[in-house]
Amino acid sequence: MTPPASSRWDSEVRFLAWLAVCVSVFSFLFYFRRGDVLLYGDAVAHINIARRVFDSKTPGLLQLGTVWLPLPHILMMPFLISDEMWRRGVGGSLPSMAAYVFGVVGMFRLMRGVLARTGEPDGAARVAAWTAAAIYGANPNLIYMQSTAMGEAVYLAFVIWAVVYFSEFVQGEVRALTK
Repeated sequence: MTPPASSRWDSEVRFLAWLAVCVSVFSFLFYFRRGDVLLYGDAVAHINIARRVFDSKTPGLLQLGTVWLPLPHILMMPFLISDEMWRRGVGGSLPSMAAYVFGVVGMFRLMRGVLARTGEPDGAARVAAWTAAAIYGANPNLIYMQSTAMGEAVYLAFVIWAVVYFSEFVQGEVRALTK
């Protein structure tokens, strides 16, 4: 059984989300100050692809047809309207940073929900959930990638949440599958 829907974003999850936001922002500021946000050529290409949708000789959604899937570019577009955010790469980092936070929280919820023996998670499930979230969130490669305009953090977050909702469906929550 899964916890009731009202306790899914309990104080434990909110605290973890706050920690993940802190890690995300501090790591972004660290890499931004060092000039490493646009270090990868792919990060530059990602923000340029997203920017071309509304700022090119032939603007439109056909600009998204490249070798990469379009979701990260679509998520970046609102932030890249600003020339300053586009030039500095900040606009491309924001969706990745948000995805990192959602990925950490998703990993926590997945482990806590899967290992809970009853409706409420016990101590072992909580320890395992914190451990899984810490291992995922402390991955140095992921911490750097979430600071850039790369799509890895976005796709990881979507996969994790797909597994979270599928797990909740298997445990008996019928509405989880529609999410």
